[in-house]
Amino acid sequence: MSSVAVVFARYVLGIILTGMGSDGARGMRAIQDAGGITVGQDEATCAVYGMPRTCADNGILQRVVPLDEVASVILEAIHYHARQ
Repeated sequence: MSSVAVVFARYVLGIILTGMGSDGARGMRAIQDAGGITVGQDEATCAVYGMPRTCADNGILQRVVPLDEVASVILEAIHYHARQ
């Protein structure tokens, strides 16, 4: 995540999903510091809320969403519009 943040800066979308530990926080912070978008899975839909919690508790996440909304967030971020 950190190297992607350096190269692509504000064009990066970082998503942290269920998992133990805090190892994703450093990379997510790099994305945030570079001006990218940071999203975390909400506690209710996580099997283990460790990594998203660490990011949320440290003010790294711009959005927290249920797992079933992650795809929509990605599409919004790239300004995707479905053909009707």
